[in-house]
Amino acid sequence: MVCGLAVLAAVTVPMQSFYDDRYQESMTDSADRLSLILDEFWSSEADSMTIRGWEVLPSSESSLEIEGHELIIRTGDCAYRSLMSKSMERVHIGYSDEVTINK
Repeated sequence: MVCGLAVLAAVTVPMQSFYDDRYQESMTDSADRLSLILDEFWSSEADSMTIRGWEVLPSSESSLEIEGHELIIRTGDCAYRSLMSKSMERVHIGYSDEVTINK
């Protein structure tokens, strides 16, 4: 029984680290994808784009901040940054917010 617990503990710690790394990577990818979407919007013929927090953020504790060339997804005490080619005025989007960006 003690050996089984030792093996379980030895496997659990690396697995938690693996999932933490995957989550960090996923959030960074999300920030990069949002930056790409905004860059595509500015180069498109569309006049406006609506961003809904609940569609782009992982939880109600998250927010999206855009200012200048920087896009930041905040979740708790972590921040995931990405850069955009077009500079924008400051925009803050919470999980339950809906914001329309106009050209």
